[in-house]
Amino acid sequence: MNQEQIRAFEPRSTIFQLKGQLVEMNYSKSTIDRLNSVWRNFIQYWDDHPQLEFCIQTIQEFISFRYGCELGDRDKAHNVRRAMNMLWDFAWHHQVFKQSSLNSRKFSTEYRDAFEGFLLHLIQCGYSEGSVRTFRSRLFQFEDYLFNNKIFNLDNLTSECLNEYSKTLGSFSPKTVVRKLRLLQHLLQFAYENGFIAEPLSPIIPKLRIPRNLQLPTVFTKEEVNALLAAVDRSNPLGKRDYAILMLAAGLGLRVSDIIGMTFDEIDWSKKLLSIVQQKTGKLVELPLTDGIGWAIIDYLQNGRPESECDHVFVKHCAPYDVLTPSMYRTVQKYLQKAGIKGPVGKPAGMHAFRHSLASAMLEQKIPLPVISGTLGHTDMHSTETYLSIDLHQLRSCALEVDE
Repeated sequence: MNQEQIRAFEPRSTIFQLKGQLVEMNYSKSTIDRLNSVWRNFIQYWDDHPQLEFCIQTIQEFISFRYGCELGDRDKAHNVRRAMNMLWDFAWHHQVFKQSSLNSRKFSTEYRDAFEGFLLHLIQCGYSEGSVRTFRSRLFQFEDYLFNNKIFNLDNLTSECLNEYSKTLGSFSPKTVVRKLRLLQHLLQFAYENGFIAEPLSPIIPKLRIPRNLQLPTVFTKEEVNALLAAVDRSNPLGKRDYAILMLAAGLGLRVSDIIGMTFDEIDWSKKLLSIVQQKTGKLVELPLTDGIGWAIIDYLQNGRPESECDHVFVKHCAPYDVLTPSMYRTVQKYLQKAGIKGPVGKPAGMHAFRHSLASAMLEQKIPLPVISGTLGHTDMHSTETYLSIDLHQLRSCALEVDE
């Protein structure tokens, strides 16, 4: 979309064409209606603000104006951003980048060997299963772009094509753009080294850096952690479960995937020890089961956990009472809101913030970096250093004790 097209943008006709495209792509009526509810609000916003240009800033201002107070709900946030990203892509590139289920979708025959070979290479390099799933999803999006632009072979890629693809990322956050371009750079390097492309194209991809203020992690102070935990209503089964999970995150810095995946045989009550094989790294980490955390788990098991044959400690509280899905973002947001804690603008405040908080507090207590690394279960201390990239003011404000 050039400047002339931007000035000529008319939301009603563009959205009408976009909905027609979605029907042709077999999107369900319920999905189109859900997206259209956002577009109707955008049309009203556009009408109420004459002289607007259709640009990323306008989209961001619309989302903040219309949904700012509601985006703590992760489902609503996803739907709003999905709708506006889709409108941007269609207005600029006249195409929709379809999100398909990873379980049912496969790469096309044109790209299967290169993409599957690249993902296998990443696995061999030690990337976790979860990371590779994310990379697979991003490669599907890149494949969609290639097909929509009539490129059916990696060897037909040009610098112009890659530059145009980079422009499609304009509506994403800086951190996401950096990660997507970094993945593309690695893919092109792999493709060149393994004969899928004849010319080295990876140097064409711009090397971006995340601004330092976006790199600083979200950190809870000791007072905020205590307030958040106090906001949990432990008089009901669900509250007992949430409290035990949050205690594990705050006191031990465990990843949410390892908490949700925790089984009974990973708890040694006699030794007061947790022995967990981390899902991300596949490495064993042993952590002390402190009294506060231990009693929180016991209270849940005795007074909150529904009858279930599942071998996981934490289960769903609705039939069939099986393993929880590994997402606690909405749960954390709920208790932050109840505790009156406002997270930093533009930064996520979920379960991972507890890891940052614990690492920072341990550093403040002058605990050696190798010990912090061992507590967090990192395979190398470079990973730990990213958790500690916090300014001194933040560092001094988060003296969270490991033991309760």
